[in-house]
Amino acid sequence: MEALKIKVASVAWKIRKIASDSEFFAHFYDLVEQAYDAGANVVVLPELQVLELLHLEPQLKEVHVPEYLVQYSDAFEDWIQRISTSSGLTLVGGSYFKKTDAGIVNACAVGHPSLGLVVGAKNNLTRYEREIWGLTTGNSLVKIPDRRLGVTICYDSEFPESGRALAEEGVVIQCVPAFTETEHGFHRVRWCCHARTIENQVFVVHSSLVGDLGREPVPSTYGSSAILCPAHQMFPAKGILAETDLNKEGVAIADLDLDFGEECRETGDVQNWHDRHSSEWPLGRSL
Repeated sequence: MEALKIKVASVAWKIRKIASDSEFFAHFYDLVEQAYDAGANVVVLPELQVLELLHLEPQLKEVHVPEYLVQYSDAFEDWIQRISTSSGLTLVGGSYFKKTDAGIVNACAVGHPSLGLVVGAKNNLTRYEREIWGLTTGNSLVKIPDRRLGVTICYDSEFPESGRALAEEGVVIQCVPAFTETEHGFHRVRWCCHARTIENQVFVVHSSLVGDLGREPVPSTYGSSAILCPAHQMFPAKGILAETDLNKEGVAIADLDLDFGEECRETGDVQNWHDRHSSEWPLGRSL
């Protein structure tokens, strides 16, 4: 099989003050265009960049944020698909609020030039998402077969089961759109992304929302966007192929040879993928 080589872009989106929804969609387009001009085939945007639209309703109470922003879900999905179709990009469009029969979810739409729009929802919700926003959990994972690509949204990445499930389905690029308010939250997600690269011997694309609204639900953010790899001798020792500057808008770009990535499972310093024990560990038994 011919080697699959992909240029991936991880976008750090900085919330800016806007006066109309057209300015938000222009901001969206500008960042994707930067990645496209750099030669990217796959572009990953951060979780809930739609919060930038709250500049249009400065008095809105945080509890009402999902029901207000859900009005933009159709336009958001259409924008992702239009950009993907016209450019040929696989576009992991960050996340947004989407109304389903079960309730409002934190959804991620992936635009693909031939498959169309593939939509999934966050499966593991934070306390804030459950208790303040009242969101509904998702129950599936997004996978794009011809790119060997899958998605886990922010907190989802902190659970090894989701990353393992994607890897077992042939996913080699795990995309993690994220929004973290604090340094603690950022490092928690980043370190879990690193863990997923090691235990599954895959690439992880971590995309962060930066900037702030000066009020809830985005009083602050902390983060950078990066393309991560297993810490094997064939890759950088720190497991980072490319990264944006901390708390600044930017685009990190890296070339990924997916066959080379899979090769590390066979020839790497260690073989985490193969050496994992699936059986339960017995407790209290001496040697």
